Amino acid sequence: MPPSGGRVVACDRAPAPNDSAWMVVLMRPRRSLLFWGLLLIPLGAIPLLARTGAIDTSSLIDAWKLWPLLLVGIGAAILVGRTRVAIVGTAVIALTLGSIGGAALASSGNWIGAITQCGPGGQTSQLARDGSFTDTAQVALDLHCGSIRLVAGEDHGWTVDASYRDRAPIVESTGNRLSLRSADGSINQHDDWKLRLPAGQIRELLLTANAATTDVDLGGAALRRLDVEVNAGDTRITAGSGGTSGADMTINAGRLRLETGTAPMTGRLRVNAGSIDLCLPTAVGLRITATDQLTFATNLAASGLARSGNIWTRDAAAGAPTIDLSVEGNAASFTLKGEGACR
Repeated sequence: MPPSGGRVVACDRAPAPNDSAWMVVLMRPRRSLLFWGLLLIPLGAIPLLARTGAIDTSSLIDAWKLWPLLLVGIGAAILVGRTRVAIVGTAVIALTLGSIGGAALASSGNWIGAITQCGPGGQTSQLARDGSFTDTAQVALDLHCGSIRLVAGEDHGWTVDASYRDRAPIVESTGNRLSLRSADGSINQHDDWKLRLPAGQIRELLLTANAATTDVDLGGAALRRLDVEVNAGDTRITAGSGGTSGADMTINAGRLRLETGTAPMTGRLRVNAGSIDLCLPTAVGLRITATDQLTFATNLAASGLARSGNIWTRDAAAGAPTIDLSVEGNAASFTLKGEGACR
């Protein structure tokens, strides 16, 4: 007899197919499989429907405007992350990414130009400016469409060479600051900027790039601050040999390749619907704080780093510096690579 008020639970048989507990187990999807399944359906279905004529490809160029749904999904996943309702956030993120990706494939890349009416073609004009700093300086770049090539060298002054379509970019300078930004209100903008800067005089670099390809080589610069925000773009940064004491980089629907070399760096990296590659010599030490997310993939374990909670470490060789970064991602990937792999 069981104790008063108790109950006996049968444990000598597997649940029958009609048991409610058994049905719950069968119907409970694995969130990782659900994410990839819901992402792949629109990713393949939209190009297929466009190819058969069921969808007009011209109607797909505005699919990128669905991106705010990613924030909705991420917010939902955070709020109810430890409950079954979190599956809703996972579904929103997967379907949004799949729809945007499927539209991009079906429209042969024309959606990228639609983001800011950005695309090749049309008559271009040239702009050239130069100057010098009287002290260590802040450099601020804000590009809406096109490309940036920045090199920090042994020059004693700075130069800007830009080709542009529609309106000329705006250059403003003082003895301790240089600002270059795309013209406001343009509907047919496309800029290609080339800059040379004196590495020994750059204190801060603030970079915002939308629908752009960016290549930054900081040479011997030692930065107190490196702020980068990339939206729908491809960015490569070779960190300065003087190190960076405060890096803050956010990648949205884009790619960042970061080459550190043998220089210390501290900071924070965030990626949403994109990827980050971190390339550095094996002698350099690592301390990476990575937030676990269902939709954030890393190769930290496969790279042989030791783990304690959400902190991954690798000891530095004698005399080598340590890179100390926090990393966050949603629908994204973070990959450690060897020296030179980001070029």
